[in-house]
Amino acid sequence: MLSLAVVLLLYAEGYAIWYAKYHLGVPTEAEIAALPATGHLCPLEAGSPYVALADMPLLLRQAVIASAGADFQTRPNLVLPAMAAAIVKGDGRPDTRITFAVTRHCLHALAPDCCRGLDWHIGSTVFMGRLERTLSRERILDAYLNDSYLGRNAYGVAAAAAAHFGKPLADLDIGEVALLIARFQTPRPSERDSERRSYILDRMLSAGLIDEAQATAAKAAPLSLIAAPPRNP
Repeated sequence: MLSLAVVLLLYAEGYAIWYAKYHLGVPTEAEIAALPATGHLCPLEAGSPYVALADMPLLLRQAVIASAGADFQTRPNLVLPAMAAAIVKGDGRPDTRITFAVTRHCLHALAPDCCRGLDWHIGSTVFMGRLERTLSRERILDAYLNDSYLGRNAYGVAAAAAAHFGKPLADLDIGEVALLIARFQTPRPSERDSERRSYILDRMLSAGLIDEAQATAAKAAPLSLIAAPPRNP
């Protein structure tokens, strides 16, 4: 039964790749490899600030992985048989939030008309696998941090630090880093911001990025969000 399941998965993957290549117009691995090696990978907003991954605060980079994809650096590249094998072995479904977010905005930027409905699920799965086979994990993380929409018309963490806290990225404290990371899931500020900040702080604590005293102090600190700029009439 297991052999039959693997054969069926291989067939499904082959069909999905063929269908995506010839019917959906999903960017190929060659087209992905031709994207810029540095700077914004798939910018959705012209003029958004860019910060190289190596120049971002280490705590921010580590906390993003701890909160959005703890196995991001170590799991195999995304192919259907590998994902199925991980589930069969009891490893659980691989966490793909970081890669999926990059997949989503790159498809929107590079091929906005390629996928609708069921085609979106096929095309995005194929494109997500192509991204991980073509780009390094560091480049994908770089794109996640620099190109994601984080509320208040801010794309990327540098723009979001200014929009939400009125500070450069390097000046954020532990609680602000946690709340900034929460913006990846919920870009709009709300009455649950303190709860979301605490959740990220707990993930940072579990990963050993901060200690108990730092987590407690950050949870107790008032939210330091600046007022949103007025909307244009």
